[in-house]
Amino acid sequence: MHILFAVLGALATLLFLLSRIGKGASDLADTAQELSNLPRKLRHRRNAGKQGLDLIETPVEAATVLMIAMARMDGLGRVSDNQADRIAEQLSTHMQLSTDDAEGYVVQLRNLSGYLKQADSALFPMIDVLQKFVSKDEARELSAMLVSVAETDDPPNAEQLNFIRRFEERMGLDG
Repeated sequence: MHILFAVLGALATLLFLLSRIGKGASDLADTAQELSNLPRKLRHRRNAGKQGLDLIETPVEAATVLMIAMARMDGLGRVSDNQADRIAEQLSTHMQLSTDDAEGYVVQLRNLSGYLKQADSALFPMIDVLQKFVSKDEARELSAMLVSVAETDDPPNAEQLNFIRRFEERMGLDG
């Protein structure tokens, strides 16, 4: 009888140990799955807290925001239809975007930057994005695009000219 209890005890111990090993393997598989998703989670976490100008990452987006800021400094504080068309035209001509894509950028980034109380507050954050990607020649081309937007409805005012000057200084075009 005591042999039967010993065998049953050994079987129970073996079953218990096998269940623990199975649970450990399951935990290990869950951990491996979580680690494989870690880059995606970190990318999402990094982007989840961003808003406004923090979402701008490409030079096309940064250039569009600068042109929208330039248009908003015309005294009215908004982007007129003529200015929006001029910005889309500049994007199509100089950045090889289709007309629909260019107009989409204008609408999207106009809404994204609408919260800015002072349009020129977009200058330095956008320059930080541009400096990573554009050459001096491309920066000069963007400066000409800014002038074109400033001249859309009226001659550029002092605030717009100062904005262009500060852009050129910060991009190293003044020399």
